[in-house]
Amino acid sequence: MDIQNHYYGHSAVMAAYAGLSRPRHVAGLLQHGWTATSPVDAHFADFPLVGRDPKRRLLVWSHSSRAWSPSGEERPTTAVGAPVLYLERLLQAQGWRRSDHLGPVFVPFHGTRLVRVTGAHRELAAQVADVDGPSTVCLHSEDMTDPEITSAWATAGHRLVTAGRRDDPAFLLRIMHLAGNASRLSSNRLSTAVFYAAAVGTPAAVWGDPLTFGAQSESALQALREGWPEYHGVESRTDATSAEDAAATALARAELGADSLLEPEGLREAMGWTGPASPGPAAQYWAASPLAKAAMVLGLTKRTEQSTAAMSAGGFSPMLWLRHPLSHLPRPLPKGLDTPVTTVEPLSVDRFPVETTAADTVPR
Repeated sequence: MDIQNHYYGHSAVMAAYAGLSRPRHVAGLLQHGWTATSPVDAHFADFPLVGRDPKRRLLVWSHSSRAWSPSGEERPTTAVGAPVLYLERLLQAQGWRRSDHLGPVFVPFHGTRLVRVTGAHRELAAQVADVDGPSTVCLHSEDMTDPEITSAWATAGHRLVTAGRRDDPAFLLRIMHLAGNASRLSSNRLSTAVFYAAAVGTPAAVWGDPLTFGAQSESALQALREGWPEYHGVESRTDATSAEDAAATALARAELGADSLLEPEGLREAMGWTGPASPGPAAQYWAASPLAKAAMVLGLTKRTEQSTAAMSAGGFSPMLWLRHPLSHLPRPLPKGLDTPVTTVEPLSVDRFPVETTAADTVPR
């Protein structure tokens, strides 16, 4: 019922697993990234009525995350597991297994045109080269078009790639290619990609200058370090024992909801993809959802205190939507994935178009 259901190729992966040729409108809202706070506050705040009606569910990845407890929410949530774990199942059915042939991969924490990340990219790039050697560095699509950022990483000897824009249905396939073939995946902030790598058994670590993101405070960063110490510290993660790696993998799979994965029939039911297509989710997608977002920004509808706090912790303000209001309008649903499903090589800097579109404007 909203464009966030189709971010990063998630709905395309879910449709492929559910046995559909392409995504349909979802009867509810699907969590679109790992969050250090409740996804109800961080991702679903614009739609305070969704979840109260059993026909429109709040579909979260996990009820086992350290970040939040479903018992503390006013609205019920349904745990279905992260799309990346459904992709893992699809790939394994084709004989896929992880490897380390890409060598080290680094995923710098990113901003967008709404909330910019500032800091010493050149110094961080040099640190990565010193610790891991020349690495494959996956930049956010907007960072890929910033000559100052790309120069900083390329000058340090790294290979630059991107997973594409958030409306690209192959986005998650490219991330899995990196996460599943790295000798180690690192980032300077605890983020979704770190959990993806750890979940499939790739050593994962958080280290380096976290850079500055909007109004995010040092206390927020400290909360990440204290809440998920398994991934922090280059020395401990470089020399991690097999038991420590196994613990990091188990934690990642819990955060991503491995124990909540559904079989195809159950997934179709949770997503509202059983029987003939209903006009309700489509009408909500094309009309009701954009109006609900506008009402939030204009102050006609108020967010909860918890939601406001969650957005502030991420350096994000609702008023930032006004900088690019057209970017949040719905667009045609993404295409389905090719079958059999395989991972896709990320886009290199020379293959990525210089132009950006309004589709890629919200921080993960």
